[in-house]
Amino acid sequence: MRVTGNDIEWLEAFFPGLQYDFQLQQINGEMQFCAAYDRQSGKLTLGSLAGIQGSTTLVQDTFQISIRLTEIDNNGWPLVYEVSQRYQDIAERNGIAVADLHFMDAGICCLSISYAKMPRLTLESFMDELVIPFFYRLSYVDKFGIAAARTDLWEEYPHGDAGYKEYEKEMWGIALSNPGRNQPCPCGSGQKYKRCHLDEVESAKRLGLLR
Repeated sequence: MRVTGNDIEWLEAFFPGLQYDFQLQQINGEMQFCAAYDRQSGKLTLGSLAGIQGSTTLVQDTFQISIRLTEIDNNGWPLVYEVSQRYQDIAERNGIAVADLHFMDAGICCLSISYAKMPRLTLESFMDELVIPFFYRLSYVDKFGIAAARTDLWEEYPHGDAGYKEYEKEMWGIALSNPGRNQPCPCGSGQKYKRCHLDEVESAKRLGLLR
C-alpha cells in the first residue's frame, strides 16, 4: 500500500495522534476512534461522539498501534500491531486466550480472512474497513465482555487454521449452490452474488481450495 501526500493529510485530519515515518515506512502512535454498530444493517458507523450518541453499541476508545507498510500478511495487507499489549489485559480479564481476540505473537492483529483479489487499498479504506472494525470489536469486548461481543456484533471466524478451514467450507457451500451472477448471494446478505461472494469463491477456486 503506497502512502501519498493526500493520505498523510487525511491521516493528520482524522487521526492526529498517528504519524507517518517516511524512513521506516510505518504509521505509529495513538489511534482514537468513535463508532457504533447497527445490528439491523450489519454496518459500523464511524463518526464523532455527538453524531452517534445514544447508540447502545457506542464505543469511544484509544489504542497505541503501529502499521508496518513493509510487512505484509497472507491477504496482502500491511501488518498492524497493538503495541501497548492492552489486548493481553483484555484477554486475561475475560478468561480467554489472546488468540480468541485474533492476535498473534508480538501483538500482530489478524484483521480478516479473504481470498478475493482486493481492490487497490488506500490508507483510508484500510483504516475504515479493516483497522477500525478490528479495534472496535476489541474495545467492545473490553467494555461489555466477550459473550456480548459474540452475541451483539457480526459473526467471526475462529483464529488461525480453524478459521481458514471454516471460511473455505463456507466458500465451498456457496460454490455448490452455483448461483447466477445476478441472483441473490446464498450467504443471505440480500446482495447480488456478483456484488457479494463471487470474487471470493472464484479466487478460492483459482487457488485450488475448492475441488
